[in-house]
This record gives sequence, C-alpha cells and structure tokens, in this order.
Amino acid sequence: MDFIKGMYKEGLVDSQLDEDAWADIRARRIDRLSAAKRTALYGYLVGIENAVRAAKFVETAEQKKTVPAEYVKGYLPIIEMIDDIVDGGAGYIQQLRALHQRAKNNKK
Repeated sequence: MDFIKGMYKEGLVDSQLDEDAWADIRARRIDRLSAAKRTALYGYLVGIENAVRAAKFVETAEQKKTVPAEYVKGYLPIIEMIDDIVDGGAGYIQQLRALHQRAKNNKK
C-alpha cells in the first residue's frame, strides 16, 4: 500500500485511477478477511485440519463445479452432522430449519 501511496504522491498515478485502485484494494482486503473468518468458523464444525477444505467445498459447489474428493472429505463432518439430525427425526429437522432461518435473518 505504501508503494501505491508513493506513486500517487510522486504524480505517477492518475488520481481517478488511484481511487479505483484503493477501492479494489479495500474490497480484496475485506474479501480476504471474510474468507479467513469463514474458514476459521468452519474449523469449529469440521476441525482445524479440515477447515480450508470445507470452505473450498462450499466455494466450488456454489460455482456449480464438480467438487474434488479432497474437498468432500473436508466437508464430510458437516454432512454426517446433517445425517444425524435427519436420523433424529422431524423434531430435530424443525429445530435445524428454525436455526437456519435465524441465521439468515441475522445476515440482513
């Protein structure tokens, strides 16, 4: 970032380009922080050793691409958790759906 600031101060970068660059840098930094936080939170569900794979599983699936077996392996604890809830019966499924709705409403 100091490199970009230095270029701006020396007049080597157009101010409009500089503002666009700053916006891009800020967006990428927020995305990185968000991705890192999301990966860390997946660690609570699948363990630290599988956290990155679980996050990549979701990212790949959201892009509607074929998910590599290694990513599925990382996400498997979540799949097993959902399967246990289904085996528990309708009451547990309803609680999961209510929890999901609360989480969705909290994002807004």
